[in-house]
Amino acid sequence: MSRRRFFKLLADSVARAAAEFTYEVSKPNKEFIRPPGSLDEDTFVSLCDKCGKCVEACQTGVLDKVKGMNPIVLDTPFMNFENNFCEMCYSCINVCPSGALKKENLQKFKYVARLDKSKCVAFQSVFCQTCYWSCPQMDKAITLIDFTHPEFHEEHCLGCGRCIHACPTTPKSIKLVKVKIDEGS
Repeated sequence: MSRRRFFKLLADSVARAAAEFTYEVSKPNKEFIRPPGSLDEDTFVSLCDKCGKCVEACQTGVLDKVKGMNPIVLDTPFMNFENNFCEMCYSCINVCPSGALKKENLQKFKYVARLDKSKCVAFQSVFCQTCYWSCPQMDKAITLIDFTHPEFHEEHCLGCGRCIHACPTTPKSIKLVKVKIDEGS
């Protein structure tokens, strides 16, 4: 190996290591709920070209762009349930030119709602059934225990976020979590 080739390989290795280190150090500590059809966060961020077509195509306005964060996630789309909920129309997937959102990914991952009972006012002796009445899978994805306390059933959840949008607590008592779909189900 020539001396020139050795130093070129060394410089490439150092540059690659520095880029990987910078990426790992500057990753945001906040989790974002990405649009339907996304894979894991790292894959999504690496594929998304931040074009904003998914945000423009969103029929309910739930998709928003990340603002005020580091450059890795700046302008990437996320579901903002303060704005609205997802109708599962998948127009965001249909307009994605980069492959960050794909329909086949809907068979691999899904979002499910999870309740944090410590934040939910129904578990603090306040009458609230807002999440229950907002759910399109009422009596399946969300049921009521003794007509007062919501109980969530992930296997029936659509991942639309209507319950989050409707939740009156600040911070929200409900969050969406991405789960891998079992191949056998």
